[in-house]
Amino acid sequence: MQAEIHLFKEFAAKVERKVKENASMEEDFDDAPDEFKDPLMMTLMQEPVILPTSGKIMDRPVIMRHLLNSDTDPFNRQVLTIEMLQPATELKQQIDEWLKSRRNKPQLEHINSKKSSARQ
Repeated sequence: MQAEIHLFKEFAAKVERKVKENASMEEDFDDAPDEFKDPLMMTLMQEPVILPTSGKIMDRPVIMRHLLNSDTDPFNRQVLTIEMLQPATELKQQIDEWLKSRRNKPQLEHINSKKSSARQ
């Protein structure tokens, strides 16, 4: 019984860390350009796809969730299926480059602050 309680406490701690990690990631991306955000959820797109019926771009998991309930484009109600979704590869590359620059920014700021303090 004690071992199970210990395992449960470890699991709860892992879940709490993951929730905090995810929350901080969302905060970090609040300043993402609007074209990088899903138009319905306003979250940073991880896998942008083009909806050929409206020309809009959405994150694949968001539109997939919508298509489970309705086989229509949420912007114009025309028939839309999973097979019709087209990867937005150029936008995906732009998002990846933006993310990479964001991840490198703290490192660059740290290096620059060391250089400026060394000069003084």
